[in-house]
Amino acid sequence: MIHGAIGQESTAQANQPPLKKDKLQIVFVMGQSNMVGLADIGTSWYLTEPQYVPPKDLLMKKSDSFEWNNFFWQGVRYYKGPAELKKELEDLLDARSKSRSLWRNRVKNQEWQAEWGTKPEVKGRQAMYAFLDKKAEEEGIYPRMAEILNGPENQYPMEKAYEQIVSRDQYNAEQLERVRGIYLNGTKSEDFAPFFAQLDLVKKRGKKGVVGAPVGTPEEIRAHVAKLGQEMVNLPIAKRTYIFSHGAFESSMDNPIEATAHGPLSIGWGGGVTTIGPEYGVGITLERLVDAPILLVKCAWGNTAIREAWRPGSLDGVETPAEKAQREAANALDAARAKEEGREPNPRPAPEKTGKLSWAWNMALPAVKDVLKDPGKYHPEYDPAKGYDIAGMVWFQGYSDMNNEAYGEQLEEMIKWFRKEVDAPEMPFVAGSLGVGSYYHTALKGNVSGGMVKAAQSPDLKGSVDVVNTGRFYPLELDAADNIFLSMEKGTPEQQELNTFLRKATSNKAFHYRGSAKFFLLAGDAMARSLANLMAGGKPQILEELDTAE
Repeated sequence: MIHGAIGQESTAQANQPPLKKDKLQIVFVMGQSNMVGLADIGTSWYLTEPQYVPPKDLLMKKSDSFEWNNFFWQGVRYYKGPAELKKELEDLLDARSKSRSLWRNRVKNQEWQAEWGTKPEVKGRQAMYAFLDKKAEEEGIYPRMAEILNGPENQYPMEKAYEQIVSRDQYNAEQLERVRGIYLNGTKSEDFAPFFAQLDLVKKRGKKGVVGAPVGTPEEIRAHVAKLGQEMVNLPIAKRTYIFSHGAFESSMDNPIEATAHGPLSIGWGGGVTTIGPEYGVGITLERLVDAPILLVKCAWGNTAIREAWRPGSLDGVETPAEKAQREAANALDAARAKEEGREPNPRPAPEKTGKLSWAWNMALPAVKDVLKDPGKYHPEYDPAKGYDIAGMVWFQGYSDMNNEAYGEQLEEMIKWFRKEVDAPEMPFVAGSLGVGSYYHTALKGNVSGGMVKAAQSPDLKGSVDVVNTGRFYPLELDAADNIFLSMEKGTPEQQELNTFLRKATSNKAFHYRGSAKFFLLAGDAMARSLANLMAGGKPQILEELDTAE
């Protein structure tokens, strides 16, 4: 289990007054959809409630065949045991995928062969799924997966995973207490009822027959929602922190992915006027830790990968070592297969220089440089005589790069390249790990999170780059609630009650952190504390977390 300091207030922060800065502090916040921000602010209600505890008997009921929404079969993700068995689980998943593709094509597209047995009468999606699962069972795929998950070598069976789920809030108790005080300040669960009603009116604006819905531009509605949040449930509006946002969010502009707006930081600067991303938690907490005017410069777009859309200009036409090794290995495999199949190989060539910025940087970099030319346009406290500091970057991205083995190398190069572009060679950099579905022993592993750690430890960056373990805040219990809901008999009072809870606590899918404002406030607060620590000359906290990991 990881017992590190990530997300916690450092001793220096706890015992010292806010860091005093005379200049405007400019902080970049960038990434993909989870930086865009898709968490409805109404889900902050869950911060006022005890953690949901999934009924053990319902959650731990094993389905007959493999299902991703069944807790037992999810064990292939949180498995902890010998490397060869973990690899075998991965191979079995691949075999399952190939089996399903093979049999689906045979049923649908080919003339049925006698050696395949009796052709099934498959009508409809569910019947097809049942047939495919039967084949995977007959081929021994599911029995072997279950054997590994139930085997004595598995150090993380369902029982242990369940214990971690139900103790999540206890593990994060210090962070929860702090975040509740900063962002809700005494608000109770019942206080949300009128706020929910007002948010519902905002979402229904423009629809016929809706009485009381606010009227105005998205910018005006955003300000309206921010005021409601402040007055009704104590969600703060920043006093000295402003935001310039460029990217995918709701605005008056015609192009929804090139929207630009600026103003005081509040709720509503996510993808929609009722949603948030990490920017809210980062900015509000940073304002408490740093005594200075602060300007957040946010650029974020969904479904963008560092290997492509966010590829730094210094890697235009250049491969990292891992990329080169992957390409050469793929070409060698293709050459071997071509020889077996009697065809010419089709090798993938090395990349060529284009002379152009990648998609996301082509969007973001001009906006960044425009802000730096005239910061006073975006923050009323900017003093040209004093100037500004590039105080840091907060990076929250990676879902589109889960299969990218070169992530760490690309991130390291991106940090160095961007520092040169903004003339800030020592700019502090904080990355939020890919926390989706994380258990403690998986939180800092994988291509993305592991790549972030690798970048933070690189000789060129060590000491100025930190990684916040957002996996510790991922709402595993909401995944469990959703799994249980899907397994319940439809229309029962129990299912309806659970549905009501999920509609209050979640607003999106698992890969968007369940659209949970609770998660985004905890993660944003942790990112801000990490950045403030680096700004004050502190050591990256990820190094301490790694030192205390079991």
